[in-house]
Amino acid sequence: MDLAQQLVRSVARTFFNSPNIDTRHVLIVDALIIHSALRDDDLSYLMSMNLKDLHRICAKLREERLLQVHVRPELREGQQRPTNRTYYYIDYRQAIDAIKWRVYHLDKAVQGNAKPASEKKEYFCRRCRAEWTQMEVLDKIDPVRGFICHRCDDVLVFDPEREAGGHEHSTKLNNQLRFITDTLPKLDAMVVPENTFETAHAAARPVVRDATNQAAPSIVVDGEAKPTAVKGMKNTGPQSIAVDITELEGPTEAEKQAEKERKEKIAQSNALPAWHLQSTVTGASYTGAAPLPTTKTIDEEEDKKPADQIDDSLHSEEVTNLFEMLARQQAEEARRKEAEAEDSDEEDDQDDDEEEFEDITNNASSVGEKRHASSGTTSAADTPASEERPPKKVKVEVPADEADSDDEDVAFEDV
Repeated sequence: MDLAQQLVRSVARTFFNSPNIDTRHVLIVDALIIHSALRDDDLSYLMSMNLKDLHRICAKLREERLLQVHVRPELREGQQRPTNRTYYYIDYRQAIDAIKWRVYHLDKAVQGNAKPASEKKEYFCRRCRAEWTQMEVLDKIDPVRGFICHRCDDVLVFDPEREAGGHEHSTKLNNQLRFITDTLPKLDAMVVPENTFETAHAAARPVVRDATNQAAPSIVVDGEAKPTAVKGMKNTGPQSIAVDITELEGPTEAEKQAEKERKEKIAQSNALPAWHLQSTVTGASYTGAAPLPTTKTIDEEEDKKPADQIDDSLHSEEVTNLFEMLARQQAEEARRKEAEAEDSDEEDDQDDDEEEFEDITNNASSVGEKRHASSGTTSAADTPASEERPPKKVKVEVPADEADSDDEDVAFEDV
């Protein structure tokens, strides 16, 4: 642990000791190494700075992985609600890994800028800031002053360290970081103990304050407790999580049975009423409504094949009966049309026969004589009432054979 602390101190002084960087980074790292873990208000008291500036500086160190942050709720005396307090500590394992990563990137960056010696611009002009290689300045030289600038004719200055080669930079970097590269293999050969927040806070050294800057004592609140100010926020979330790993592929038998029961329950709830499935007049069953598509196993499909066949046979029988009924209706319709056609033909014949009727009023006397002679009795035609009646038209049949015309003549008289 001492070797890791020494490495962290050296790195903080190496990379945070330039004029452009606030040197208070180094002081914060030293304070955390001494006290192991510090609350933000205690650290601001030691650094004599406000919390805003302290959080800004610690954020930079946190980005470099040189320190860690832990937040926990604490309840101060006289307050009803807890407040989150920020603690800073150093995780030496992560800090060592971050140092290795940074040294590796620096070495790669330096080696990537390597250039041949003929391309290094060792001559530069102080007037126009132009840079020239050794081959470029050979064609313009003054025996007294030296090499002359091609742009402004001023004397060029020779500086071999101005743009050193990649190998030279790498050598210089290794010399500057030798203490880091020598310490890292020693740390790899040993086991660095893990420094979590609980470990660091247990070994923390208390901060001694003066009488005018005393901090109010606080009580740590359980981190798993939920705020109870809002109704329904207590005991939220799962209390335990159990993971069961099996080697079976697909759902188990219990899951299949549960899924089957669930689908049966859904089918029962979606079933149509009896007056939808069966006619209340003829008693016929309507099974045309298809059930909802469900996933069935092969065994279930084989078990339900006979029922499906029965439904198909019933359906085919109903279709056959329907077609037979339609055929009977069509036959009756055809017979009705034939009967109507025959009636219309008879009416046409009657119309044609009406044209053959004639008036026999003029021959009433002769006909009366014949009838009187044949019957020998007085008929109703001799009465006066018969004379007042209008003449009646009767049908006269024309005999087909002239020889039998005398025997078959039919005489009509006015009655």
